[in-house]
Amino acid sequence: MTNRTIFVTGTDTDVGKTVVAAWLAATLSPHQRVTLVKPFQTGAVDPSSDGDEAFYRAALGEGTVEIRTLVSLPEPLAPSIAAERANARIDVAAALVECRAIAKQSDITLVEGAGGLLVSITAEHDMAGFAAALDASLVIVARPSLGTLNHTTLTLEAAERRGLPVEVIVISGFPRDAGVTEWENLRWLRDRYPALPLLVLAEAPLAPSDPLAGLDPHILGPLPPLLGGQDIPALDLAGQPSES
Repeated sequence: MTNRTIFVTGTDTDVGKTVVAAWLAATLSPHQRVTLVKPFQTGAVDPSSDGDEAFYRAALGEGTVEIRTLVSLPEPLAPSIAAERANARIDVAAALVECRAIAKQSDITLVEGAGGLLVSITAEHDMAGFAAALDASLVIVARPSLGTLNHTTLTLEAAERRGLPVEVIVISGFPRDAGVTEWENLRWLRDRYPALPLLVLAEAPLAPSDPLAGLDPHILGPLPPLLGGQDIPALDLAGQPSES
């Protein structure tokens, strides 16, 4: 077993981290033993029914991937704030111990953060520090729309300053009716970061009820080693809408 830990973070909240984490688990699990961990869930009283874990289970089914939620808090806020308002204490050290124990039993452990890379877990800990303590590399999930260039650049700079390697940038939910903004954002990211794989999870023409079936993956730039051996078509930007 390779015992690798991949930390799935976002450039913002609601950019599609949960969908990307589930998609990665579905893509990797036929060939490797995968565990999917949500260490700090907020906005869910019972994570198995109304949290990210519930989405994982609906998307992946039972038995293919081990799924764990470590801490759950009821209000949809940053973990440090949600814990303070719930009069609860988050034990980051215990969560790290549990994540490391899980990773020893898996080829790939996918750990989904909450919000962005610098979101606070406690007054002393943030998501970036948690990822670093796990010796994890990053999957950065970004939106395709206006604002993503600034958010993505800030996240990459924060990762670089903390010595966190980046596996791939994932543009989640690329729209079927994409216009100049979305296509030019792809071009800019490809040109600015040519050595970084850029994976586009586009909306498929018809999205069935399966939460992951409505995704059409494409790759710009090099194929991420994490996804080596997968059949992911290259995305050709030629002929797409462009500003003149």
